[in-house]
Amino acid sequence: MIVKIDPRFGYRYETYYLEGIKRLFGRGAIKFDIAPFLGLKYDTRNQYSSGTPLIIEDESVQYKVFLDTEDRAKIELDRYEWCDVYGKVNAAYGDVERYPKIVVLGPAFGIRCQNIISALYLFTSNIVKSFHNTSAPYKSILQGYLYPYVRRRRIEVYETIVDVKPNFVFHASTLWYNEFAWTCTNKFRGEFLKACQRAGVEIEGGLFYLGESPEVLSEMPDYGRYKDEYKDFIYESRLSMDDYIRKTKESFVVFNTPAVCECHGWKLAEYLCMGKAIISTPLTREMPGEGLVHGKNVHFVQTPEEIYGAVIRIREDVEYRKQLEKGARAYYEQYLAPEVVVKRILMQAQALKG
Repeated sequence: MIVKIDPRFGYRYETYYLEGIKRLFGRGAIKFDIAPFLGLKYDTRNQYSSGTPLIIEDESVQYKVFLDTEDRAKIELDRYEWCDVYGKVNAAYGDVERYPKIVVLGPAFGIRCQNIISALYLFTSNIVKSFHNTSAPYKSILQGYLYPYVRRRRIEVYETIVDVKPNFVFHASTLWYNEFAWTCTNKFRGEFLKACQRAGVEIEGGLFYLGESPEVLSEMPDYGRYKDEYKDFIYESRLSMDDYIRKTKESFVVFNTPAVCECHGWKLAEYLCMGKAIISTPLTREMPGEGLVHGKNVHFVQTPEEIYGAVIRIREDVEYRKQLEKGARAYYEQYLAPEVVVKRILMQAQALKG
């Protein structure tokens, strides 16, 4: 089995799938070759950021795959027409019926999938291979290759189990600055922390305040109100990634809500991988299989007022907490582990091509 990947791909967002290919087919299966992808346009920023085209070669059969990792639910129609299977992280409800090539990938998260020397070699090699066929600034491409070594860790670090602290919650998320963030993402995250505070839970972390820069204020002129609204939970300096992972694992409960653009955030995939008891607001994008089931894989809440009761129940009912933990990890293993995602893509491709 050979997997050919367009060297113009966005490394920062695709490391999860590289890991899946390596686990399923072996490191030697991956080949970066621009020739099969020259017919695809890379004229706009969106064409670079929307995802990655690849070709899986199985003896004499080729399967063209496009991995759409965009936050938006939009289908890239030129990529959809090109491929045999369109893997979509953030598929809107109903898209699977409207677009038969779609396979719902579900959420993923950025990881380290090789050491930094190998990553820099790959960066150099892919720049050479795409030299006359890319307009993306080399600086931004290099930043994408370096990012996993600054802010991410190998997937095994997330998978390792640690003991839960029965009355401890660590939460770290950014206060974003658009309308959906104000009415949903930031609001529900803030209400979760308020509920934990009300319940007497020991809290660490909080909400990262971006500051009142011209970019932020142009989108949300009253962004500064967050400093008063969430004054007990604001922090303004980045937290250690190692602390983030360890303390998240130690939390007896974690909280998920759709992120910016109503998308699956990386946190949801991280929590499922870690096998956490998750409180979540309703999801606005499709999930693989039957989806996450209330009381089995996750505890869903519909309103901010329900969060407090969910925190209390999960803290006091240890068996229920463990049920959610096992259910979260089981869902990850069945649908979201990197090699499982790649296997599901291949199975869909084989089914569609007969």
